[in-house]
Amino acid sequence: MTITYEKQGHIGIFTIDNGKVNVLTFAMHKQLYSHLNDFLNDDNIKVGILKGSEGKCFSAGDDLNEGDSYPEGEDITEMIFSLPRYKPIIGAINSWCIGEGLIYVLLLTDIRVAGKGARFGLPEITYGMAGASGTSRLSLQIPRVWANWIALTGEKITADQALQYQLINEVVSDDKVFERALEIANMIASHPLIAIQTEMECLQKCPEMSFKEAISLTRKLYAHQLDVYHQEPGAKSGIDHIKGK
Repeated sequence: MTITYEKQGHIGIFTIDNGKVNVLTFAMHKQLYSHLNDFLNDDNIKVGILKGSEGKCFSAGDDLNEGDSYPEGEDITEMIFSLPRYKPIIGAINSWCIGEGLIYVLLLTDIRVAGKGARFGLPEITYGMAGASGTSRLSLQIPRVWANWIALTGEKITADQALQYQLINEVVSDDKVFERALEIANMIASHPLIAIQTEMECLQKCPEMSFKEAISLTRKLYAHQLDVYHQEPGAKSGIDHIKGK
């Protein structure tokens, strides 16, 4: 039972690998926390991909046999989701993506590609274990009526429904999910790291700010970005880019 992490060029790849349905354990949450810190602190890595192991589903959620309290008393998932994360992660989703698996997608991925056979849901309400819609802030990510449907019915939705509900970006054939995620990751990784980080911080912080605060933060980050980027050897200016140099 493990979550592996490998580096491919400027891309970090996280893979969930635990049995047929890739259930998540306390030990795996700890592994992910460690891998995320590696990912975030490595300036050679610009973007990540989160996926299930080949031929399996993304994740059917937590291992319920472990209960709901960490043995050491520390909430590793809260630590994971609280990490300042200014690098994007792409979700590559096949088959089941439910429970904690869907929470991972909602809180750890920024662009999402799903296979035609993917299924999404928060079935916890059926077992008197509701509340995932709050943890994941589901109603802030998708239209409220669709969030209500997912959270209150406990029903699984298809990939096409997830696209309609604005939960994911694209639906592709099941065998093309990782390939498409990799294409998008390479597209993002072609940009300067400082520019990616600037946009990520703006996307995360500005929606909760007043317009004046958002303008102030953006200008501050923009100035810092120029200072950092133009110190790099071979860095092109915006004018150079427009002229095609």
